[in-house]
Amino acid sequence: MLALTHALVGLTFFGPLIHSLPVWAGDVFSIEVFTTSERPVNGADHEQLRKATLTTYSVDGLDRFQSALSEGLPADPEAAKAEALRRVQQLDDTRMAPARNSAIGLAKAVQYGVDRYPAFVFDGRAVIYGVTDLVEALDRYDAWQREQAR
Repeated sequence: MLALTHALVGLTFFGPLIHSLPVWAGDVFSIEVFTTSERPVNGADHEQLRKATLTTYSVDGLDRFQSALSEGLPADPEAAKAEALRRVQQLDDTRMAPARNSAIGLAKAVQYGVDRYPAFVFDGRAVIYGVTDLVEALDRYDAWQREQAR
């Protein structure tokens, strides 16, 4: 796993990458977006993305989830424990979805070696850092692929 992580860390936009077809070659491709609530990503509804499988992970979701569960707890430790237990018991799939998304995203970020956000991972092979516009990330990835094809 460590070797895979190191290999994927090297697959950034500015580092050496493997040869592949341009994003716009017509095949369905996947984009995984790793971001935080403070750095939202835009452009997901752009026409160029109609063939993409897009998955967005809000990697700070567990912190927000924990903060929401802890908000307004009583100062008394026993009362706080009872209230926290009540809140946890009332969680349903809808309320758990953001925490689940964040946990999956954090695990995948570790797997890919993503070390800062936002990050766009293309087909599990290449990472673009430092932009919040998905179309700009696609353009950078496409330009890189064309450069590699020369």
